[in-house]
Amino acid sequence: MDTFFKLILLFPLILSSYFLYVNFGFISIILTWFICGLIDVSRHKTMNLKLIKEYFIGKGFLTFLLSPLNLFADLLSFRNLHTFKIQDLPIDHQNEINEILELFDKNKEKISERFELSKEDTRTMLFYQWYGYKLDESISEFTKDYKYIKTIGVSLFREKTSTSRHFGPLRMTYRILYNFNKVKKEGSFIEADGRINKWKYDPLFIFDDTLIHQSFNEEDNLRYCAFIDIIRPSYFDHLMKLILSGIGFLLKNTRSIFYKNWKMI
Repeated sequence: MDTFFKLILLFPLILSSYFLYVNFGFISIILTWFICGLIDVSRHKTMNLKLIKEYFIGKGFLTFLLSPLNLFADLLSFRNLHTFKIQDLPIDHQNEINEILELFDKNKEKISERFELSKEDTRTMLFYQWYGYKLDESISEFTKDYKYIKTIGVSLFREKTSTSRHFGPLRMTYRILYNFNKVKKEGSFIEADGRINKWKYDPLFIFDDTLIHQSFNEEDNLRYCAFIDIIRPSYFDHLMKLILSGIGFLLKNTRSIFYKNWKMI
């Protein structure tokens, strides 16, 4: 039924795009792009004028530019719940997630040792894989070719550190964060489009990171999170993987652009 509803919506979108092109020429491309952006940002439950401004001319500008691709991913994929429990995902996705979480628990001491040389940096990032491309082989299990998991990394927040409000660029994947050092206080958490997840109570958070979100560590302790991207459950898995593979090839050397405020190991 969900697929049928999406196909019904596709026809008026094609017709309206053709009508705009016939009547307005090249300007229609800009108009269609802007309409895609409006559809995309309107998914927010916390939408207001400040958020719209951030989306179109602030930190969401790249997400706006990619809105046609993200809406196309919506068309190919299962329903987007915005935030997820692991049980909301197909069993094959669940199995890979559980496998990678066990590896982070097993290797948490080795991981923390890699960050010892970056004590002066408040926010530090280490990537083992980036869109399927192997980057760091210090823990061999993280270089496995997974069927659905495409990015594997670690983010470290030191004491009293937070990010600004921001949007992820792509909705071909969902973001998985796992607090594997198990913080003990409530002041370490993430807020995503009004939904707050405190790591003390739930160390696993799966969400659509193209929605506005912000991470906080207001405590005097370190906060480690596994940083994982998994391909969205889709009606067209092979097409999603093909598109993501092409995107990965284009973006394989761009980590510093997306995470310019982070120290990369």
